[in-house]
Amino acid sequence: MRNILLVEDDRITSRLIQKYILDIGYNLAGAVSSGEEATLLIEEKEPDLVLMDINLEGQLDGIESAKNINSKFSLPFVYITSSADYSTIERAKESNAYGYIIKPFDKRDLRATIEMALLRHQMEQRIREDESRMSTILNSIVDTVVVVDGDGLVTYVNASGLRMLAKENPSVIGKPIVEVVKIGSDAKEDDNIFFPMSMNYIEFNNYLTTPSRQIPVDFTSTPLWMDKGKLKGAVLVIRDITQQVEYDRKIQESMETLSRAMYGTIEAITKTVETRDPYTAGHQKKVADIAKEIAKDMGLKRDIIESVNLAGQIHDLGKIAIPAEILNKPGRINEIEFALIKTHSQMGYDILKNIDFPWPIADIVLQHHEKFNGTGYPNGIKEDQILIQARIIAVADVLEAMASHRPYRAALGIDVAFEELLKNKGIHFEPDVVDSCIRLFKEKGFKVNF
Repeated sequence: MRNILLVEDDRITSRLIQKYILDIGYNLAGAVSSGEEATLLIEEKEPDLVLMDINLEGQLDGIESAKNINSKFSLPFVYITSSADYSTIERAKESNAYGYIIKPFDKRDLRATIEMALLRHQMEQRIREDESRMSTILNSIVDTVVVVDGDGLVTYVNASGLRMLAKENPSVIGKPIVEVVKIGSDAKEDDNIFFPMSMNYIEFNNYLTTPSRQIPVDFTSTPLWMDKGKLKGAVLVIRDITQQVEYDRKIQESMETLSRAMYGTIEAITKTVETRDPYTAGHQKKVADIAKEIAKDMGLKRDIIESVNLAGQIHDLGKIAIPAEILNKPGRINEIEFALIKTHSQMGYDILKNIDFPWPIADIVLQHHEKFNGTGYPNGIKEDQILIQARIIAVADVLEAMASHRPYRAALGIDVAFEELLKNKGIHFEPDVVDSCIRLFKEKGFKVNF
């Protein structure tokens, strides 16, 4: 049950109002005749509401007493007055009264006025608690949070934002956002971007400019809408990504170092293979170049293009295990020798399978002699069972081999190679790969020094 403190210097009126208070279901925290007495009693009784007569005898009238109480306690108070003149009402407004009731009044008027005052006070307390909670939350966020109104003026900046934005300009509240937050897509650009609040969500990865430095940031802007769809303002969130940028730079440097080491290793392996088979010197590099261009022409993803290039450069790695006299034999080889050469795909796979490439290089090497109809080796797989990289290298491999000189025959030429590819299109070779390969040379002017 709520406790009401009454401040009324007329004894008869005071007794009547005390009875009213009890009759309508409230407790009486006390009844005093001056603001000074009220202040002392509030500290002791902690009432929920004060009924304050405006015309009090003594040094302070009711309005001044209410202001004094307001400066010390968070209490709702209702004025009791027998005067409703304009000047009194204006003075009462300045003290932020929760209501006033004009004498004479009955119990129903008193109860309604008290209930409205208590309800308003309760709502304001909840708002203050919500604001305090929200302020605590926002100030605990490491990102900069800026709130602007519909005119683009800054109305709020959290603690992190003040540290970032207000270091050189302490007074940012009330200033245009374009003066406080300046972000450009290039650290060297002088142009600044104003962030359109009408968009639902925008994000930048740019630089925030202050008078003394430029900071890499991520930025988002979320509009604040009123009930009828009118733009009320926006919430801007700015994240300092200096550490992330530095971390990404170091990661990129490490990746580039690893990539150089990987391609250096591949080049060394390629040269090792070619020392065993001087007649096919450069064969793997040419196959890789052709295969890479086919993959580009087919519109394949960057990872596919990279893996085709890499696998193409070492697709014959397994030949390192084949006797040199067989690889360099000037005449035609017999069935036993061919069977031995056919093992090079598996040999290459066995050498590469435990290397942790970012792509399935070992599987591509294993499959580059598989045929589209399943008649290839070593496992007789077909169509989509064969990796697209291996299907591409198979075409590039045949084209380069037929167009180049070999120990057992002279170069057959690129036109003969095209005839072979077209004849076996859809049988030994992926149709789309064959079409792309021929288009490269005949329509796009791609050339290889066979």
